[in-house]
Amino acid sequence: MTKTPSFALLAAFLVNIVVPTSFAASYSDVQGTPYENAVSALAAAGVIGGYSDGTMRPYNALNRAEALKIILRAQGSLAAQADSYARQMPPIPLFPDVNQAAWYAPYVEVAYRSGIVKGYPDGYFRPDSPVSTEEATAMLLRTFGENGSGVAYASTQSFENRPDQWYTPFVNVAIAKNLAMKNAVLIPGRSMTRGQLFDMTYRLREVKTKQLVAWNGTEPVGSAVPTVPSQNPGTGPKRALGVPAASLPQYASTLPFAITIPSLGIKDLPIIHPTDSTTSKGVLEILYSGVGHLFAYPGEGDKIMIYGHSSGYPWDVSQYTKIFRTINQMNIGDRAYVTYNNQVFVYEVTFKNTVKVDDAEPFQPDGNGEELILYTCWPPDTVDERYLVHMVPVNVAK
Repeated sequence: MTKTPSFALLAAFLVNIVVPTSFAASYSDVQGTPYENAVSALAAAGVIGGYSDGTMRPYNALNRAEALKIILRAQGSLAAQADSYARQMPPIPLFPDVNQAAWYAPYVEVAYRSGIVKGYPDGYFRPDSPVSTEEATAMLLRTFGENGSGVAYASTQSFENRPDQWYTPFVNVAIAKNLAMKNAVLIPGRSMTRGQLFDMTYRLREVKTKQLVAWNGTEPVGSAVPTVPSQNPGTGPKRALGVPAASLPQYASTLPFAITIPSLGIKDLPIIHPTDSTTSKGVLEILYSGVGHLFAYPGEGDKIMIYGHSSGYPWDVSQYTKIFRTINQMNIGDRAYVTYNNQVFVYEVTFKNTVKVDDAEPFQPDGNGEELILYTCWPPDTVDERYLVHMVPVNVAK
């Protein structure tokens, strides 16, 4: 892998938002999920609308532009300002990667002038990059006048926080105001889903409108990950079930997150989630120490990407510079063993394919449950395409 693919495109699923004509009952994929009440309230208020096929896709990732639109439309005065800008935009963009004719440009204009967004240190806004949990949280709280000051540090099972980070104060406030549902899995560095943002936005609007100290409604029931029955029941279980590492010592790793692929002679290969998954540098720099990780984690029931180099520059002497050069030699039925959270998760190859560089379709939730995808540039020594090895969970009891 000599150049990074456009990872922003992997989770940047642009939507055509339509004016809502009804509420959650009209969205076939929202009923029975923990996001049903939030969607009903926000749709009724004209904050969000669904897709043209009648779905809301609460488990899909969203990009920074989409998140910004949802957040600003939840705050009446800022939504009005965006509508005003849409009628006559300034000719010069605030960021070099923002098209003043794009649907999202008025929201960027308002958000920047209101101090809600500042852009990245390199001067770009990156509207198509997947919005991370911490970015969305900060934008939401700033929109409603919260600067994160004066709140004690907190971290919970639902919303993981980390001390002394730029986003720490905002997560403190989100936890203090009970903006995360009890069965949420909100972790800095991960992409936020549409449903997660809907729920946090709904809760904060309730807090502000009713002048509450914290959201005090009834906690929703339902799964925070898709529970759609598998459309291909013969391909494996919907969600990987790990077994204690001690029960599979030949495949378990002493590393906290690692993969073993016996058919390729790969043992204890470190898996690293990038601290910054929004830049080429952030996505690539970890590949000197192992392979990278994006999207879901083992056992969460969704798509997992593990990416690595198939080739490298002459000056790159890392032992991992060509680690995925031979993944095309894996056969149907070959297994990979992922150590995570002191458990081993087992996956089995179902098929392999090549895709275009910017093809994000393989990583969209499809209702078929968990899938591990090994990903690299292809053919080796080129960046023309991407090679994918698709694997499904195999539940073992040993």
